[in-house]
Amino acid sequence: MVSIEVNKKIESITHPKVRNIVRICVEQGCMFRPHPSNPNLVHLFDPERGKKIIGDINLLSPRGYFTLEVANGRFKSFRNEILDLDINHANFVEKVLKRLKQ
Repeated sequence: MVSIEVNKKIESITHPKVRNIVRICVEQGCMFRPHPSNPNLVHLFDPERGKKIIGDINLLSPRGYFTLEVANGRFKSFRNEILDLDINHANFVEKVLKRLKQ
Protein backbone atom coordinates (compact mmCIF):
# COMPACT_ATOMS: atom_id res chain seq x y z
CA MET A 1 0.00 0.00 0.00
CA VAL A 2 1.34 3.40 -1.01
CA SER A 3 1.03 6.32 1.42
CA ILE A 4 -0.97 9.41 0.50
CA GLU A 5 2.22 11.51 0.42
CA VAL A 6 3.98 9.08 -1.94
CA ASN A 7 0.87 8.83 -4.11
CA LYS A 8 0.81 12.63 -4.42
CA LYS A 9 4.46 12.59 -5.51
CA ILE A 10 3.67 9.93 -8.13
CA GLU A 11 0.65 11.88 -9.38
CA SER A 12 2.82 15.00 -9.68
CA ILE A 13 4.82 13.34 -12.48
CA THR A 14 3.61 15.00 -15.67
CA HIS A 15 4.30 12.28 -18.24
CA PRO A 16 1.86 9.33 -17.96
CA LYS A 17 4.36 6.62 -19.00
CA VAL A 18 7.00 7.83 -16.56
CA ARG A 19 4.31 8.05 -13.88
CA ASN A 20 3.28 4.45 -14.61
CA ILE A 21 6.87 3.14 -14.39
CA VAL A 22 7.42 4.94 -11.09
CA ARG A 23 4.10 3.70 -9.67
CA ILE A 24 4.96 0.08 -10.48
CA CYS A 25 8.43 0.41 -8.95
CA VAL A 26 7.09 2.05 -5.78
CA GLU A 27 4.42 -0.65 -5.42
CA GLN A 28 7.26 -3.20 -5.57
CA GLY A 29 9.11 -1.50 -2.71
CA CYS A 30 11.21 1.28 -4.23
CA MET A 31 11.47 4.63 -2.47
CA PHE A 32 11.81 8.23 -3.59
CA ARG A 33 15.07 9.96 -2.79
CA PRO A 34 15.53 13.68 -3.38
CA HIS A 35 18.11 14.86 -5.87
CA PRO A 36 20.98 16.45 -3.91
CA SER A 37 20.94 19.75 -5.78
CA ASN A 38 17.77 20.01 -7.90
CA PRO A 39 14.35 20.04 -6.19
CA ASN A 40 12.59 19.28 -9.51
CA LEU A 41 14.33 15.90 -9.76
CA VAL A 42 13.99 12.72 -7.72
CA HIS A 43 15.61 9.29 -7.79
CA LEU A 44 14.09 5.87 -7.19
CA PHE A 45 16.04 3.77 -4.72
CA ASP A 46 15.62 -0.01 -4.48
CA PRO A 47 16.29 -1.07 -0.86
CA GLU A 48 16.59 -4.75 -1.87
CA ARG A 49 19.49 -4.02 -4.19
CA GLY A 50 20.73 -1.15 -2.04
CA LYS A 51 21.10 1.23 -4.95
CA LYS A 52 19.42 3.80 -7.15
CA ILE A 53 17.60 2.18 -10.09
CA ILE A 54 16.19 5.28 -11.81
CA GLY A 55 17.88 8.64 -11.59
CA ASP A 56 17.00 12.24 -12.31
CA ILE A 57 13.25 11.76 -12.75
CA ASN A 58 12.02 15.16 -13.87
CA LEU A 59 8.60 15.51 -12.28
CA LEU A 60 7.58 18.42 -14.50
CA SER A 61 8.83 17.30 -17.92
CA PRO A 62 5.99 16.99 -20.45
CA ARG A 63 8.31 14.90 -22.66
CA GLY A 64 9.25 12.56 -19.81
CA TYR A 65 12.81 12.43 -18.54
CA PHE A 66 14.86 10.10 -16.35
CA THR A 67 18.18 8.27 -16.40
CA LEU A 68 19.02 4.57 -16.25
CA GLU A 69 22.21 2.78 -15.28
CA VAL A 70 24.35 1.80 -18.28
CA ALA A 71 27.74 0.60 -17.04
CA ASN A 72 30.07 0.98 -14.08
CA GLY A 73 27.31 2.64 -12.07
CA ARG A 74 26.99 5.49 -14.58
CA PHE A 75 23.56 6.80 -15.52
CA LYS A 76 22.48 8.07 -18.95
CA SER A 77 19.22 9.48 -20.25
CA PHE A 78 16.89 6.76 -21.51
CA ARG A 79 16.87 8.73 -24.77
CA ASN A 80 20.54 7.81 -25.25
CA GLU A 81 20.98 5.64 -28.35
CA ILE A 82 22.82 2.99 -26.28
CA LEU A 83 19.64 2.15 -24.39
CA ASP A 84 17.42 1.82 -27.50
CA LEU A 85 14.28 3.08 -25.74
CA ASP A 86 11.63 5.28 -27.34
CA ILE A 87 8.97 6.80 -25.10
CA ASN A 88 6.61 7.01 -28.09
CA HIS A 89 6.54 3.23 -28.63
CA ALA A 90 3.65 1.28 -27.14
CA ASN A 91 6.01 -1.15 -25.33
CA PHE A 92 8.15 1.55 -23.67
CA VAL A 93 6.95 0.85 -20.12
CA GLU A 94 7.48 -2.90 -20.50
CA LYS A 95 10.99 -2.43 -21.95
CA VAL A 96 12.03 -0.12 -19.10
CA LEU A 97 10.66 -2.47 -16.44
CA LYS A 98 12.42 -5.43 -18.08
CA ARG A 99 15.68 -3.49 -18.14
CA LEU A 100 15.30 -2.63 -14.44
CA LYS A 101 14.94 -6.31 -13.54
CA GLN A 102 18.29 -7.20 -15.18
